[in-house]
Amino acid sequence: MVKRHSIPTNHDGCEISITTERMKDGRWSVVANVENHVGDGVQTTPMPVTHERFDTEDEARAFGMAQANDYLARATPAA
Repeated sequence: MVKRHSIPTNHDGCEISITTERMKDGRWSVVANVENHVGDGVQTTPMPVTHERFDTEDEARAFGMAQANDYLARATPAA
């Protein structure tokens, strides 16, 4: 089972896309992307894929969110 989630951020025109998948063994995997919407275009920045598996979908989603939020914190220029 694959589930996709789009989560808005505090950054203008930016959202986090999380895809979770339940594997055959019942554990969950996750892939995260940061999407920047500019005009009619979207720039997608994939986060490094982890081979780690999680007991629950919530744990997998939290890991992906942490990856993406860490990237945004490092990629956003200081005010």
